[in-house]
Amino acid sequence: MTRILFGEYRPDQPAHLSESLEIADGVVPIANGYAPISSFVASRNGTLPARCIGAAGYRNAAASYLFAATSTNIYSYSTSGYVSVAAGMTSTRSVGVQFCPYGPFMLAANGTDPIKKFDPASPGAMANLGGSPPTARYLGVVRGFLVAGYAGGNALRIAWSDNGNPANWTAGGASEAGLYDMPSGGDITGVVGGEYGLIFQERRILRMTYTADDTIWQFDEIVTDAGCIAPKSLASWGKVSFFWSDRGFMMCDGVSVQAIGDEKIDRTFQSLAERAYFETMSAVVDPRRALYIVALPSADPTSTVFLYNYAQGRWTTAAIANELMFSALSLSSSLEDLDAVYGSLDATSLSLDSFALRGGAPTLLLFDGAHRLGLLSGPNIAATFVDGRREFAGGARARIRTIRPLTDAATATVTISGSNSLAATPQDRSYDMATANGFYRCRDNWSLAQIKLAIPAGAQWTYAQGYDVEAVAGGRP
Repeated sequence: MTRILFGEYRPDQPAHLSESLEIADGVVPIANGYAPISSFVASRNGTLPARCIGAAGYRNAAASYLFAATSTNIYSYSTSGYVSVAAGMTSTRSVGVQFCPYGPFMLAANGTDPIKKFDPASPGAMANLGGSPPTARYLGVVRGFLVAGYAGGNALRIAWSDNGNPANWTAGGASEAGLYDMPSGGDITGVVGGEYGLIFQERRILRMTYTADDTIWQFDEIVTDAGCIAPKSLASWGKVSFFWSDRGFMMCDGVSVQAIGDEKIDRTFQSLAERAYFETMSAVVDPRRALYIVALPSADPTSTVFLYNYAQGRWTTAAIANELMFSALSLSSSLEDLDAVYGSLDATSLSLDSFALRGGAPTLLLFDGAHRLGLLSGPNIAATFVDGRREFAGGARARIRTIRPLTDAATATVTISGSNSLAATPQDRSYDMATANGFYRCRDNWSLAQIKLAIPAGAQWTYAQGYDVEAVAGGRP
């Protein structure tokens, strides 16, 4: 009996002579294997009247707020439904609506309309920010400054407010407001705030450091041969940002840039992605599970996501239809909310003490293809593992007698895809009946065999690590 543990998902590698998985779908990487992904559950009264092109949430004075934007409106959401807080917008899908908390306020920009401001003290509507701010596609808060990217419709312009006053954009005197036009690097594609700022362009990344002198800011190039070419692939958490560049998936920590998809999934993602669908992309960081999740731009709405566990440095995929993913602070759920979503309390798989039911927690939310807000908290989705093509008898035929999946899933299907040469078309044979000890009795005789493990949707399981295989030499091919 030979024990084979599942390796990384690296579809860019040849399936032969590889310790990698060719498919790892419907799962997330964990330290010693893979774990399931929950299915989408719609929130109560969470259906928008049109496509969502921007969403965010924040917390102020112990109250959580959640916002969602269509091309014409910005809405505030509660489990009672949506309330329009900004009407008559001229937003577009290609740019979307970006939200940015600043102090007690939530700001919103779409590149066309004046920057909007939600004030919890008067929550009836979002007013214009005030002062003379430029229009902006991207917003970030760097120290006490509000920074606007693609400012005033200028693809190369960064502008910033006065320190501590996002309504003052007039330079001179005691004001530290100002602007800077990029001399190179292509269009600005994102702004990330914090103690310092990161300015993403198509072909470079700049670090924006406060100088406290007449120059206000110092701009230093972090990298000049890579940038973010898909603005909606950019997602950040803490000091780490993830994005899609013309060199593949990258991670920036504010000091350097690291390739995270090279020789793993970059070529596969590139072959499936279509630039015409870049506007359908969205990306989010789920900090509770250390995941960067990005939608594959190949359909409208997108139907596949790639997931990167940045703590483990490993990728997977999942079939999750969505028109927008975003991170927010969850709203609390009442018993009536659970009853409305699941039909009855008995039908929910969630504990009433679940983290997902408490308000104010960092939460991955999404809108599905039917404009419904929800989260991934339902039964497990289907999971599939496909190992590399292995020679169990060193080039000779091998009789495969048993396969024992290393998982706590009670229901699974094992498929052996076999051939006698690398050029031959593999033939599949599936087994779905296991013994009491978890063994699948097989009758296969091949020089090359690829083991597939499929766990159906709705099955309850917590881990999958690989499989044990009993194979003996069975003669020359």
